[in-house]
Amino acid sequence: MRAIILTLIVAGGLELWSAEPIAAQSLQIGGSNSNYGSVTLAAGFTPDPHQVTVTSGGSLDVRAMNLGAGCVGYATSQPDFILHLSSSSTRLRFYNTGGGDTGLLINDASGRWHCNDDSYGGTNPTVTISDAPPGQYDVWVSSYQSGENIPSTLYITELDRHPGSDGDSYSGGSSTRSLTIAGSDAYFGNVTLAPGFRPDPHQVTVTSGGSLDVRAMNLGPGCVGHAAQQPDFILHLTGRSSMLRFYVVGDGDTGLVVNDGTGSWHCDDDSYGGTNPEVTIYGAPSGQYDVWVTSYRSGQDIRGTLYVSELAEQRPKGK
Repeated sequence: MRAIILTLIVAGGLELWSAEPIAAQSLQIGGSNSNYGSVTLAAGFTPDPHQVTVTSGGSLDVRAMNLGAGCVGYATSQPDFILHLSSSSTRLRFYNTGGGDTGLLINDASGRWHCNDDSYGGTNPTVTISDAPPGQYDVWVSSYQSGENIPSTLYITELDRHPGSDGDSYSGGSSTRSLTIAGSDAYFGNVTLAPGFRPDPHQVTVTSGGSLDVRAMNLGPGCVGHAAQQPDFILHLTGRSSMLRFYVVGDGDTGLVVNDGTGSWHCDDDSYGGTNPEVTIYGAPSGQYDVWVTSYRSGQDIRGTLYVSELAEQRPKGK
């Protein structure tokens, strides 16, 4: 009888205790505290993507909160990360890569929920928000299984760089699309240099890859890999250089595709050593140089450093 009485009290609505205390708790939005920090970014931010090291998981069952489609897994009440977006962005993307099954939950600047489980490939999630308004974005990286804590990297980007992740791949037509030359926009910026520039080499942090199959474009020998349509970097050379070298050092198999000041293509895959590429142009004319750092394999995004130099081969320290 005692057990029955206790059950009736609970069923009668006593709010001091719940049969499912974890599921009844909510995620905290609009606050100032997060597990792994915060950042303020404006549209066009660099470097892009912005990266945050996080660990997924928590004690709260997100699925039981009924936040919307794709809102699953286990998370902490406090956000893992807070983004303060200071100006509107036409396309804001969050994605997470880790060694396990993670999910993303984002409460945007207007208070709406955006969630995903596996659409970045394998068990990695991605969320894309079009016409993202300025304001606070609270971000959680959930673990699909209770009790799991998965070391991961959360990425925030405005780039259209990741084929097959959330519907923005160009299946059936990527090989026929061309690389944009002689434009004014590049993913990782541009620079104007004169012959004899200092410091030499000039360095640029880049991320390789994209949805276009360069090999299928038949640009010339060594023009391989996968790239975005827009250049990764633009060099404006103000005078003729006797020798201009581009090379990349990264954590994977990358290639270089360079369109020079006369519109000619120069490409390479592995000649800088290992899987790093190098392009050398003798008697380089003044003008605009559009540069792509490709990923040899589709779907790879490789962090690296692009170098521009007039020096004879001098590898970066430690290489």
